[in-house]
Amino acid sequence: MFDFDNFINKPSMEIFGREITYRPKNQTVEPFKIDGDFHEAYIEINLKNAEADISSAKIVLFVRLCDFPTHYPEPIQGDYLEVNGVPYQIIDIEPHIPGSKKLVLHEE
Repeated sequence: MFDFDNFINKPSMEIFGREITYRPKNQTVEPFKIDGDFHEAYIEINLKNAEADISSAKIVLFVRLCDFPTHYPEPIQGDYLEVNGVPYQIIDIEPHIPGSKKLVLHEE
């Protein structure tokens, strides 16, 4: 089986990743640092209907699940994070390449 995480996610994160502070909504869990590939103006285009494409701008962060600590193994909707001093809340978590997730964010 192809190792997506080591051959796609890891090199991409080494090139495009930046350190972020992850703050669980559950305040009994201490904030921690992970790397993420941040996109302020990610645009999705639906090409199913060629007459009227729909696009929407999203703020997203791509993360590798192996970067999460063992006591907090994956992101949870409603958690917070900080990128370059700007706070965001996770409003949705979408599948991505195996071993990673796409976090849809809302600027706080």
